[in-house]
Amino acid sequence: MKEVLIVDYNLGNLTSLQSALSYLGYSSVISNDPSKVIKSRKIILPGVGAFPTAIQYLNRYNLIEAIKESAKIGNDILGICLGMQLFMEKSYEFTKTDGLSLFKGDVISINQNKKDIIKLPSIGWYKLIKKKDNKIFDKISKLQWFYFVHSFMVNCKNKDDILANYEVGKKNVTAIIKKNNITGFQFHPENSGLEGLTFLNNFCNE
Repeated sequence: MKEVLIVDYNLGNLTSLQSALSYLGYSSVISNDPSKVIKSRKIILPGVGAFPTAIQYLNRYNLIEAIKESAKIGNDILGICLGMQLFMEKSYEFTKTDGLSLFKGDVISINQNKKDIIKLPSIGWYKLIKKKDNKIFDKISKLQWFYFVHSFMVNCKNKDDILANYEVGKKNVTAIIKKNNITGFQFHPENSGLEGLTFLNNFCNE
């Protein structure tokens, strides 16, 4: 059985995620040990909160270089919500802050385009609009809904990195990104019912 490492940097829904993995039959460990991050084959970077605070905590626990090295050697890494946003080069949430630079692009307000302003945070259940086929979608129905809660979104420079979007109002918001061994979900699979758990299972079985 594959063991999944959940990165603990003080910002994340760790117990819900661990419970979801346990339900699926995977063992997991919650850790902020950089050496374990480098050695683990399956890693999840969760996140709930602000980008600058997350980077401060990652720096405090010496996790930034560990995550980059883990990605470089080919370990599979999944970022959830803020965890996905941390993969980008920089964020403009509150202040300009450098990210992990695993994807080219930045993190901007959903309302950066002042047209068709929506109430933030964007909270609710939305259907995915698939842009590219990928095995991460195995056994996922296009009719299903997934739970989102966020005010900022990723803005990928390479559109080939975007696997799915969702629509809120008249805005298209990036929902899933993937490049080689790095995957990001803007929604919370651990809080999105059986279909969300299927996404987690697909990641663990890659």
